[in-house]
Amino acid sequence: MDCNRTRTGPETCPTLNLTCKEPLRLVGGASRCEGTVEAELRGEWRRVVSSDSWDLEAAAVVCRDLDCGSPVSTEDRDGSMSEVWDVKTDCVKKSSVRDCIYYDGSSDSRLQVICSDSVRLVGGRSLCSGSLQIQDQSLAQSWAGVCEGALDRRGAEVLCRELGCGAPLLQGALSPLGQTFHCEGNESKLMDCNRTRTGPETCPTLNLTCKEPLRLVGGASRCEGMVEAELRGEWRRVVAFGSWDLEAATAVCRGLDCGSAVSTEKRGGSDQSEVWGVYTYCMKKSSVRDCVYYDGSSDSLLQVICSGHQEAPEDGTGP
Repeated sequence: MDCNRTRTGPETCPTLNLTCKEPLRLVGGASRCEGTVEAELRGEWRRVVSSDSWDLEAAAVVCRDLDCGSPVSTEDRDGSMSEVWDVKTDCVKKSSVRDCIYYDGSSDSRLQVICSDSVRLVGGRSLCSGSLQIQDQSLAQSWAGVCEGALDRRGAEVLCRELGCGAPLLQGALSPLGQTFHCEGNESKLMDCNRTRTGPETCPTLNLTCKEPLRLVGGASRCEGMVEAELRGEWRRVVAFGSWDLEAATAVCRGLDCGSAVSTEKRGGSDQSEVWGVYTYCMKKSSVRDCVYYDGSSDSLLQVICSGHQEAPEDGTGP
């Protein structure tokens, strides 16, 4: 209101909607889309810490507010003691980092987040599924939907790997705004693939599901056994904090394309080892990978038996 204004008479007009970027950044990484989370409040930049469960769902809010695509990995690690902003994770998931700061003090904790730069899946049940979008440099950093028809299995494999997910379950092929991706399959990022550019077109949007980086080991088939997940390139047993039941086990079976849960058991194992800990209520809404928040040791393990899924042989013929 300190600005000079030109006053005119009352008029009927569309109401302005405005979005301001969050005062947020990732520092110390190889790009602006990875590093330690910092936020600005009252003119001061500080590290952000979370005193409760921090997982990929929470990291997704950081990536979104930085216009950086999807979270590939996140971890809460120790650093040097300094002044920090502390946030409640459940609040962040519903709003933003800035809106959820509740503590002004010191901590040696730090949150590390790696986001994908130019690709993301949106609107899916988990961070490994949804409608594919790319950040097109020619469109002033805006996100563009991807059409069916221009990405083969090799390209889909590159995309799923870039997002830290498992192999793709193809529901169609792809083409973003007339671009066609030509991937060899060994690229680290989808945008590294050669592209054929054509004019803009109207087309159905591609929906893609990547398998969860999840497995059941020690059972009679791939659809039964002890639950293990991969995060940051490391496979570990999954343990659950909170109640564990058939509904939670069904989230595991669903992520493995193994039907529904027939039985499940949470019990102690024979030895302590490094594990990934999840909150059960989170994975019932999303997936195991998105809800890992604990990186430590436990002797607990989860056993699951799924109903199974009859898969056709590789050549596509029946039994």
